[in-house]
Amino acid sequence: MVRRVSLLAYDWTLIVLVLAIHTVGLITLRSASPGEFAQQVFFSLAAISAAVLLQLLSRRQIVSWAFLLYGLAIVLLGLVLVVGREVNGAKAWFVLGPVRFQPSELAKLALILTLARWLAVRPLQGLLDYILPGMLLLPLMGLIVIQPDLGGTLVLIAIWMGVLFVRGLPWKHILVGVVLAVPLSYFVVWPHLKPYQQERILAGFDPSRDPLGSGFQVTQSKIAIGSGGLFGKGYGEGTQTQLGFVPERQTDFIYAVLSEEWGFVGAVGLLALYALLFWRLAAMALECSRLEDRLIIAGVLAMLSFQVMVNIGVTLGLAPVTGLTLPLVSYGGSSLLTTYIALGLVLLVHRDRYRDI
Repeated sequence: MVRRVSLLAYDWTLIVLVLAIHTVGLITLRSASPGEFAQQVFFSLAAISAAVLLQLLSRRQIVSWAFLLYGLAIVLLGLVLVVGREVNGAKAWFVLGPVRFQPSELAKLALILTLARWLAVRPLQGLLDYILPGMLLLPLMGLIVIQPDLGGTLVLIAIWMGVLFVRGLPWKHILVGVVLAVPLSYFVVWPHLKPYQQERILAGFDPSRDPLGSGFQVTQSKIAIGSGGLFGKGYGEGTQTQLGFVPERQTDFIYAVLSEEWGFVGAVGLLALYALLFWRLAAMALECSRLEDRLIIAGVLAMLSFQVMVNIGVTLGLAPVTGLTLPLVSYGGSSLLTTYIALGLVLLVHRDRYRDI
């Protein structure tokens, strides 16, 4: 049964911030890649429609589907390894004519919901309490690693850590995790990365080691950002991006386009909008009385903030290239749809925060 809900029940501050960032993204994309602008407008309408249709449901219905969505994500991640199409070295896409879908995006939402359901009734007191939450993460992460998709894997880890932290992760456990992370990364993860992945990570921190190869993207991005100065070169006037020196300028490096054309003022302005968005998400989580709802919002916050941090870090040469898009700004249907559904989920659980208590 569909409930009638007053528009006043929704958090309009969040909605305005989301639409403001998305508008900046569309304006920037029209300059970066005019040929893909019309398609992005279509993706935008589809994503916004999905978020609106989500509001016809109740939080109870959505949360009850958590494990079903988790199972579907596992099936699709396994299926894409068999019948999926390889794009940029990763077999991570279903392609049906002009439509492309990345099942790792569904995995992010499924992990948020299943972790929230499980941890809402189970505290984190001893190390054994991490076994099942870890078992929820590992199958999804393992299948994405096989593709291989380093960026998608890191987002899942960020979601997992964010939800556990809000659940009440003891500081001593955080310390143990940090101490173990370094040797595990060096002795377990690093040897299993493919040579091109290792080189991409190293070049991300030191582009000069291969300036015409793996370090080319970051080098050109930093040149574009630096050339923007204080107020930028003007809309559509960025030489580095308009002349094609910055690869993937419509996706991974779209922040470089904005920085070159709008300068330091525009770049910081976008960061300020993201900061306000994250502040509002955190405030909405605190306004929810149910722990389950707070964990759902925390998972969405962790997902979006991590992607923003890594994407912008890559363009500035502060992080290795991972293929993560800039939420609400970069070109791409799957990522935009996932972002809007995740934010629509936040609006829904916040709207129903006083119901069925």
